[in-house]
Amino acid sequence: MNYISEKFNIHFLPEYTLSAKAGFSKDVIAVTDKQLNLNLLLEYDAENPKLDATQILSLPFRYVKVVIPHQSLTFIPKEVFQEDRLSEYAPYLVEHVPNHIHTYEMKNLGIVAVFEYDLILYNRWKALFPDAEIFPEFCIILDQAQDLVPIRGSVLGVHFVSDHLVDLYLFQNGQFMLYNSFDVHFADDLNYYILNIIQQFSLTDQVSKVLVSGEIPNDTYRKCLERYSTTIAHLESKSKAHINKDIEGINFKKYNTLFDAILCE
Repeated sequence: MNYISEKFNIHFLPEYTLSAKAGFSKDVIAVTDKQLNLNLLLEYDAENPKLDATQILSLPFRYVKVVIPHQSLTFIPKEVFQEDRLSEYAPYLVEHVPNHIHTYEMKNLGIVAVFEYDLILYNRWKALFPDAEIFPEFCIILDQAQDLVPIRGSVLGVHFVSDHLVDLYLFQNGQFMLYNSFDVHFADDLNYYILNIIQQFSLTDQVSKVLVSGEIPNDTYRKCLERYSTTIAHLESKSKAHINKDIEGINFKKYNTLFDAILCE
C-alpha cells in the first residue's frame, strides 16, 4: 500500500498526526489532519523501508502515536492492583525487568494490564520520535471488541498480529475471561489453540460470535474460524478517518488499530 494525497503539505506538519502500527516484518504509517482526513498511508518492510517512508519518518511531526504489540502480558483486578509494587508482577512477564514494565488501566473492564513491549520495536520508534506516545495493541483491540459483545453467550476474539502471531481473547456472558498470544504457522495450529480454550472454559463447539481483526494470512484460517460460529464479525476503527474515494478499494479493516491510535490518550 502506497498512498500520498495531493493535499499532503509539509507546511501543515504542526497540524498533522503521524500514526504508526509497528510490526515484526512490516510497519504501516498514516498521516491525518485535524479533520481526520487521511493524507498518507504507507506500508513497508520494517527492516528495509522504502524511500517514501524514510522521507516521511525524517519529518519533525509534533503529534506521533505508535501502536506496538506486547511481548508479555498479565491482567490484575483494579481493586487489588498496586502501582508501587510493580516488581512483584515481574515474574509473570518474560523479561522480569521492572524498568521495562508498563501498565494500562482498562476502566470498562475493571482491570489493569501489566505488560512488556517488544523492546526492539519500542526502541526503534523511540529513537525515531523520542516524544512519541506509544500504546499496546491489545488495548485498542479490547476497546473495539466491547461494543460487539452481547450480555449472553460466548465471544471468541481472534486478532492476527502478524503472519505467525495471533492474539486470542474470550468474553463469556459479557465478562472478560482471557487474552493470550500464540505462535501460529498453520491453520491447524490456530485450531489447536482454539480447541484448548473451548475445553478450558467448558464451551460448546460453537460460540455465539467470532470477532476477527488484523490481516488474515489466507483462506484456510478463515475456514477454520467458520467452524466455531455462524456469526463472524470484523472489528473496525472508531476514529472514522475520511478516506479518499480513489483508494476505497483497499481493505482498511486490517488497519483498524492503526487508525484508532489517533483516539488513544
